[in-house]
Amino acid sequence: MHEVAFADDHPMHMNATFVPLRPGRVLINPERVPELPEMFADWDVLVCPEPAIPADQTMYFCSRWIAMNTLMLDQERIFVEAQETELLRLLEKEGFTPIPVPFRTVNTFGGGFHCATLDVRRRGGPEDYFS
Repeated sequence: MHEVAFADDHPMHMNATFVPLRPGRVLINPERVPELPEMFADWDVLVCPEPAIPADQTMYFCSRWIAMNTLMLDQERIFVEAQETELLRLLEKEGFTPIPVPFRTVNTFGGGFHCATLDVRRRGGPEDYFS
């Protein structure tokens, strides 16, 4: 367990601020992450584009940045809200295989892919991403 601190005065969804995608690769919210914690100094940083959710969209229990709340299926494939075209484009350009899923209604009520999923079974054991 590692403690990290970010510029967010209403923290609710870590995945709307900072998302480790795979070892050595992280997606950050440019409004909340002015600099990476030292332990991530050698990681490649992807800066999340502005969310496609309209600025005047009513949001409950989250911000528009819930669009960052993606879900890695493995180290290549990633579930992304289908209307987040800029994020889909960025991830594809960076070598990921984005899987667009219509999820905007759930986002509006404060949930992202991590909020709506639960690992029931995993293969492999714990990994150390910092050695």
